[in-house]
Amino acid sequence: MFIQELRRQFAHLVYGPIIVLLHYYELLTSQILFGIIIGGAIMSLLVKKRKMGPIRWILSHFERDHHMENFPGRGILFFTIGAFLTLILFPQQIAYAGILMLSFGDATSNIIGRHYGVMKTRLNPNKKFEGTLFGIMIAFPFAYYYVPSVTAALLASCVAMFLELPKIKIFQFEIDDNLIIPVAASFTLNLFV
Repeated sequence: MFIQELRRQFAHLVYGPIIVLLHYYELLTSQILFGIIIGGAIMSLLVKKRKMGPIRWILSHFERDHHMENFPGRGILFFTIGAFLTLILFPQQIAYAGILMLSFGDATSNIIGRHYGVMKTRLNPNKKFEGTLFGIMIAFPFAYYYVPSVTAALLASCVAMFLELPKIKIFQFEIDDNLIIPVAASFTLNLFV
C-alpha cells in the first residue's frame, strides 16, 4: 500500500510538468487534451467491466483499490480534466501555475501528511496539518514564478491546498481535488493580474 501510494504520487509529480511542457512546445493542444479525456473515460468504463486487462494491470499499480473497483483511472482522468479546464479558462502562464501547483503541492501534501503528519485537520480527519502546510510551501514557488506577487502566490497556494482537504460532493458524487485545485488556484492568481 505504501509503495503503491508513492507510485501514485510520483505519477502526480510527473504528469503536470509533462502537460505543461507539451503544451508550451505546442505538442499538446486543448483539442488533443479533450480527446484524451474522452478516450480516458471510455477506457475507464472498459477497465471497470473487466476488459482491457493490460491497462487494468498498469492502473492497479498506481490507483487506489477502491477506485479500481468503482472508477478506474479516476485520479489521472480528473487531473486531465482539471488541466484542460485551466488551460481553456485562463491565460497560459496562470494555467501553467495552477497545473504545477496541483502536481507538486497536492502530491507532496499527501506524502508528508499521510506518512509524517500528526495533527489532524478539522475539515477532514484523514488529512494532516503538516501535509497541508508543506503543500503550501511547495506550491508557492510555482505560483510565484508565473505571477511574481508574494500576496497572489501565497493566497493561491493556500486556496489550492485548503481545497485539497474537504470531500466536496455534488449530488452524492465526490468531486476529485485534481479537478478543483488547478481551477481554483488559477482563478485566485488571475484576480491579481
